[in-house]
Amino acid sequence: MGVLKFKSFYLVYIIPALVLYCIFFILPFIQTMIYSLYNWDGINTPIFIGMKNYWEMFHDSVFYASTGRVLKWALIQGIVQISIAMLLANVLKDKIKGSQFFRAVYFIPVVMSSAAICVMFTVMYDNDIGLLNALLRSIGLGNLAKVWLGDASVAFYAAIAVPIWQGIGLYMVILLSGLQSISEEIFESAKMDGANAWQQLTRITIPMMWGIIQICIILTVSGTFKNFDYVYILTAGGPGSSTHVLATYMYDKAFIGLRYGYGTAVAVIIFMLGLSFTVIFQTLTKTRDT
Repeated sequence: MGVLKFKSFYLVYIIPALVLYCIFFILPFIQTMIYSLYNWDGINTPIFIGMKNYWEMFHDSVFYASTGRVLKWALIQGIVQISIAMLLANVLKDKIKGSQFFRAVYFIPVVMSSAAICVMFTVMYDNDIGLLNALLRSIGLGNLAKVWLGDASVAFYAAIAVPIWQGIGLYMVILLSGLQSISEEIFESAKMDGANAWQQLTRITIPMMWGIIQICIILTVSGTFKNFDYVYILTAGGPGSSTHVLATYMYDKAFIGLRYGYGTAVAVIIFMLGLSFTVIFQTLTKTRDT
């Protein structure tokens, strides 16, 4: 009886958060699902059209191209961001001179506005005054200089490089905290047994930090599915539709084309992609752990 009273008592503290979660997430999501079945311009009375928005979406080549780009983005960001963050965390885990300074320096981009970062990179990518082209020309590689955000072949990669760079510091801090929780005696014993740096990383660090690494992977990959601001500020989905991802495609349909029903249908797909990745990844890693 005492245990039941204890659980019931603490349930009181959960209810306010649960109510807020339902109001600000569950109900809007249900409303989004409903509106995705309507044709609505945001002004006139919505007209029920069933699954026509989804039917049209699945027959739109721009939708498939946008989905492919966001999946490619998720893969590139997941690999590059976590790998560099792990490398930096390994370098900075030892309390060497200047390590605190570099930790702060690497974390600075994380707390900066994404809009400010995008403006900075827009200038850096400029064909005439940009730092990147100036650097290429100064080392004799002027033939590689491009209008980075205006060339359809490279604009997407130039755009996604910005959030990848900005987010490295966050995952570096998360991984660094995990590294510092591993006893130094374990690494010293491994060194005495002849383990090199790579063996220590793959046989000690990664296995002991796998739970933290999983969280970082889920955060960085699922975050790419809903990323909007970087691509929109840098390229607005152009040139043409060559850099459209699902979030900018949704914005273009809902707020530029005034097709809110279609836009909410895209939003549902974005949610389902993020949810599917999280469930599949956790299932696979759980199977691996067992």
